[in-house]
Amino acid sequence: MKPKVFSGTVIVWLLSCAVAMAQADTIVTFQDSKARMLRYNLGLLASYYDINIAKAKVITARAWNNPNLIFNGDMWNSETNEYVATRNQHLFQFEQIFGIAGKHINSVKLARIGVEMAEKQMQDVIRSLLFELGNTYSDVAALQSKFILYKQVLLNYDKLMEFTRRQLQVGAISQIEGVRLEAEYLDVKAEALRNYNDLEAALAHLRILLQYPQDTTFYVEQRPPVIGEEFSLETLTDQALSGRPDLEASKINIRYQQRNLKLQVSTGIPDIKVGYQPQDRGSNYIRPYHGYTTEIFVPLYNRNQGSIKAAQHSVKQSELQFLQMDNQVRNEVVAAYNRYKSSNTGLANYNTEFLERLRQLNQSTNENFQKRNISLLQFIDQQRIYIRTNIELIELKQLYLNNVNELNFYVGTNIIEY
Repeated sequence: MKPKVFSGTVIVWLLSCAVAMAQADTIVTFQDSKARMLRYNLGLLASYYDINIAKAKVITARAWNNPNLIFNGDMWNSETNEYVATRNQHLFQFEQIFGIAGKHINSVKLARIGVEMAEKQMQDVIRSLLFELGNTYSDVAALQSKFILYKQVLLNYDKLMEFTRRQLQVGAISQIEGVRLEAEYLDVKAEALRNYNDLEAALAHLRILLQYPQDTTFYVEQRPPVIGEEFSLETLTDQALSGRPDLEASKINIRYQQRNLKLQVSTGIPDIKVGYQPQDRGSNYIRPYHGYTTEIFVPLYNRNQGSIKAAQHSVKQSELQFLQMDNQVRNEVVAAYNRYKSSNTGLANYNTEFLERLRQLNQSTNENFQKRNISLLQFIDQQRIYIRTNIELIELKQLYLNNVNELNFYVGTNIIEY
């Protein structure tokens, strides 16, 4: 394929993508994205079953042991030479196992604590998915903004290249200038192609999170929130310590392990089996016979001492894990807040007046170059400045939105809505 044909193909392809994006009838805001993910995300919906599973374990723990029915009959009677001679000898017995030392109560309470933990873990799953969605959304918004920028620059380059080729034919410009301009043009197109590939990957991830079909076309907004108040770092830390679901789950885990220790201690005491024989025909010397039985294992060797020891260590482990989590939360909030302030300061350096002057200067660049008012190097330098400045602004907005999303994530609540 000839270079000119290849260049035209790439431009047509990029323009068709841009037209499709511009004609997209779906502008998905971040608020819309959160609402849709919470409603349709399959991974999130599947996680809800963890709570139902934990509640089902409570039902299992509350249920008593089933009674046991025993029937004993004579298989062969040597006196009457009969098989299955149950009319001569048979026995009915009912048995029921009773847990003592609080096994049943501890099992139920342990299962109920498991439900509490499952609910907190579910909240943390939602929190983590919202964090992932926020970063993915801002990534897509930044890449779409870059796509529009490259589209604009390539349109200007395309017009300029047509003019330059005509000038080359009549010898108005040198071959060196033509090649240099063509190389710069190809470099910008390569950057646009890389950005398009990154955009497709980010869009695919966002479609998965929002459960959109693979052919859905939509546009997202890169809209940094306007913050009109200062945040107290101490207040943010207190909010995190009282509201972070992962920290709450870690705290509940201490109670869970303490209750499990009580259960293991009670398990070391054997259960009692009580039986009743309402009828015994032929198997006892007293006829008729009504009796009862009581059975209990003698805890001579196995007193559940291994599980008790493991439960004691689990209690100490959960306490240390909570202290570690508490320290981690404090440091995460401080670091996230510092990053948020830094990116907020950096974004404030870009004022609208400067950006408007930059845009107007770029508009006049093509015309001035065609009129030979500026040199080729000046034109290329101006184009690079325009592209680099706008990309830096887009990426700074992306960084700021990611830092806002990160601050919300580490505090555990949406202190900044956007």
